[in-house]
Amino acid sequence: LIANPGAGNDVDAPSLLGQAVRCLTDHGIKVDVAYASPKKESLIIAKRAVKKGYKIIIAMGGDGTIGEVIRGIAGSDVKLGVIVGGTMNDIAASLGIPEDVEAACALIAKGDTRELDLGQIRTGKHKKFYFFMVTVIGLTAALYPNVRKIPKGKLASLKDAIVTLVKYEAKPEVLLTFDDESKIKVDTMLVTIANTPLIASKNLVAPDASLQDGLFDISVLDRKSVV
Repeated sequence: LIANPGAGNDVDAPSLLGQAVRCLTDHGIKVDVAYASPKKESLIIAKRAVKKGYKIIIAMGGDGTIGEVIRGIAGSDVKLGVIVGGTMNDIAASLGIPEDVEAACALIAKGDTRELDLGQIRTGKHKKFYFFMVTVIGLTAALYPNVRKIPKGKLASLKDAIVTLVKYEAKPEVLLTFDDESKIKVDTMLVTIANTPLIASKNLVAPDASLQDGLFDISVLDRKSVV
């Protein structure tokens, strides 16, 4: 069980973790707890757990923590369990996982599994990494570092986000290559490639997105429609 004590409400985190451990134990699951703070440590811990032979790795935290655990177990036969403990919790909502700790633990103990889609990004520097929810090119990518801090009360980030929006002048030319090798070139401020229907505090950005259809939902913002 990889838990991020800094996710969600810091005050409730210890009691929720204790509740999760008791509930899993009651279901006959032996639990080893590892703390991941900051959330980026989750990836390293998950990779180590895979090498040690754990069959189930449970992520307890928000979308950032869960996403790092997913990257850590990608390519292995390890099963993922999720217990909600964050602020936005879009991954759990997209998967239909209840926010109630005991209900989530019961779901893990039940043992039912499903295979889910996972995306991979390769940057211009040839670095590769996985994504589970969404990846964006353009305006949203520029705004996200500031916007993500607002739900945690860092309102100064709202001003920074507005300044970024006003000054944003990039006019990227994006080339999209599809499975059938067809290509289109677009001049756009934003391309969204979604694997899940929900992002950014349960905003429905891709209503038809499915985690099990082997496809991504791609949205392109037409610059001509922007005033």
